[in-house]
Amino acid sequence: MKIGMSLTSSYPTSLDSRVIMENLVEEVKLMAQLGFDSLSLGDHHLTPNHYVQVLPAISSLSSISGNMQLLPLFLLPFYNPILLAEQLATLDVISGGRITVINALGYDPAAFTAFQTTQRARVSRFIETFEVMRLLWERDDVTYKGRHYSFDAPISLNPKPVSRPLLMWIAGGAEPAIQRAARLGDGWAIVPGWTPDLVKKGIQFYRDSLAEFGRYEQDMDIVLRRDAHLAPTSDTGHREAQTLFENGYRGFSAEALEQSLIIGGPAECIEYLEDMERSGVTHVLFRCA
Repeated sequence: MKIGMSLTSSYPTSLDSRVIMENLVEEVKLMAQLGFDSLSLGDHHLTPNHYVQVLPAISSLSSISGNMQLLPLFLLPFYNPILLAEQLATLDVISGGRITVINALGYDPAAFTAFQTTQRARVSRFIETFEVMRLLWERDDVTYKGRHYSFDAPISLNPKPVSRPLLMWIAGGAEPAIQRAARLGDGWAIVPGWTPDLVKKGIQFYRDSLAEFGRYEQDMDIVLRRDAHLAPTSDTGHREAQTLFENGYRGFSAEALEQSLIIGGPAECIEYLEDMERSGVTHVLFRCA
């Protein structure tokens, strides 16, 4: 099992925005020293807080990230597939072939309105953008006919990614999203708030979907994104986490938090991760709570 971190790039607007990147630089340097396998940055738009954009931020962190895998997450319906394919191919060249893309649908109605699209169209936009990018990375003289994107005259992208293939994971929790991950993706990224029981049921559904599409689990990654609060002892960890339960955290209820967060001392957290690994998880992305 590989271990990475999903780093926060959201800060209050009262904070000097330059501090965000200073913090990220220090975090990534420490992660590289400690031997983490990967780092990820998320994707949000038009937020009330500072939120640094994923592509320039992760590009700037590439040179100090050692050998870590870089996992930028994109809300795919908001992006032009040709431009994003070019940018990600260049990022893969810059990083020496260390990019894996996490792809998600997005959910904020205001963002869809601002980007002059709709939530109703997000699935079809997602699929077309995903397909166009993969075609451009893998071959020359590409043509495509879709509802949102079409080009009859053949086009080619250069430079192509160093990674062959450049892997793409699909994030989501609804059954159609899991089926898309099984049909199109190179892995499935599990939604952060799921309890262990839901994770195990989701993995079984993903396995069944892979079999339906004639694909194989050994070729895929199953990625657990999980909030965690680690302390020197179990008692200390649970006591410190009570503040999260009382004040709320990321919109989760206290009951959901207690079941879905990794909380406690080292032995307790290791036991949790070993259970997830036995269930099929190949990669964990921690978010520090």
